[in-house]
Amino acid sequence: MATTRWHIPLKMARVISRVLRRGSFVIGLMGWVIIQPCHALTLSEALARARQGDPTYLTAQANLIAVQERANQAFAGLLPQVNASATANGNHRVYTTQTSPSTTYDEKFKSDTAQLTLTQPVWRSANRVAVTQADAAVMQARYQLEAADQDLLVRLTQAWFDVLLAHDQLLFTQGEVAAAKQEWEQAARLAELGVSGTPLREEARMKFEQANAEHAAAESDQAVKFAALEQIIGATPAPLLPALTEQYVPPDLGGETLEQWLSQAEAENPAVRAAISALEIANEEIRKQRAGHEPTVDLTMSYGKNNQGSGTYGGQVGYNSTTGAIGLQFNLPIYSGGGQSAKVREAEALRDKALQELESARRNARAQSKQAWYGWQASQSRLIAAKQAIGYSRLNLQAALSGVATGVKKELDVLRGQQALYGALRDLARARYELTLNNFRMKATVGRLTDENLTGLDKWFVDPAKSSALFSLQTRAN
Repeated sequence: MATTRWHIPLKMARVISRVLRRGSFVIGLMGWVIIQPCHALTLSEALARARQGDPTYLTAQANLIAVQERANQAFAGLLPQVNASATANGNHRVYTTQTSPSTTYDEKFKSDTAQLTLTQPVWRSANRVAVTQADAAVMQARYQLEAADQDLLVRLTQAWFDVLLAHDQLLFTQGEVAAAKQEWEQAARLAELGVSGTPLREEARMKFEQANAEHAAAESDQAVKFAALEQIIGATPAPLLPALTEQYVPPDLGGETLEQWLSQAEAENPAVRAAISALEIANEEIRKQRAGHEPTVDLTMSYGKNNQGSGTYGGQVGYNSTTGAIGLQFNLPIYSGGGQSAKVREAEALRDKALQELESARRNARAQSKQAWYGWQASQSRLIAAKQAIGYSRLNLQAALSGVATGVKKELDVLRGQQALYGALRDLARARYELTLNNFRMKATVGRLTDENLTGLDKWFVDPAKSSALFSLQTRAN
């Protein structure tokens, strides 16, 4: 029985071997994926867009401004209130006396009044408590904005890496399609020559269709991941996002233990601090409602002028008068139907609610810290495994290439070896993404994540516009 060997060109095998000996390999042998965006989006630009358009972050910003203005309103309750009023009337009065004989007066005259009043609170406990409560509300809003800021940085990083990983997976499935197609074609040729049967050919075709399905799913997943990124940065034409260079080393967590991170998270987490401020607000609300039972004292002053064109009774001459007054106004609540006491009890219940929300915030901070910590540990293990897989895949591929050059191996063996290397490279990229993201999550739990942590990643990305807009990964041995 005649046998047929399918070889890749010897010249191509030599080129690939030289590339491997140099220690770098370019993904894309199965076909270049060329994307031509008008501009490659950087992480710094994505962050700038997020700060200008992310609804969650902008909501926290607007809330802080509103709370600051409420604080100004509360402080105004301690300051004097000054009001001015004035009236100008034209009057027509017909007046008939009840004397005998009677006398009738028909008068038309003007009357003008102007008054200036000042009220200065002297003793209003509720107003003073309201100022303290408003200050606590401002602090709460600031911590909420800080929490929204940390959340924005984490969400943006995750969405960014999700798109990169989805693109890595898409390239991997393209390689699977190419390998499956070649295997199918080879099986079909062998079936025509009578070397193999129809079942082998149909099995190869089944694998090809499965690879096509996985490729379609990868395309959809990339679109979905980019849509999630758009939720943060706003609608934008799909750009070609860069890839991390080989030299990038994910940040570590330093020498701090998990318990140290947990302790810091309970004390410094922005959401926990916001909950502490909320508890302070609730305590002040109890004081304010209890003050509703207390008397109030105000200092009042007024100054007024009255110009009357005619007297109070018909026939009397007009007059001009000026009046000034100063005094104290005392008010004592005696009974309000039990409404004020109900407000106090409501405030006490809300204080208990704030206590439970504080405990919940602390537990959430601990849970987030543990998730980030153990996630980082697992990603570190995956990174080591991926590096080992790359080394093995490279050696396996080089052996396959040597076999091609000597006419021993088939072209399909080389293609499968390349796919194994692509998969290892994809897993390496995933591990680096996860390590970086979990590091950022850990920093966010203690409020330490900054813009510079994200923008500093730009120097580790390959700009596709400067690399012929081709997705590539370096595999030089570490």
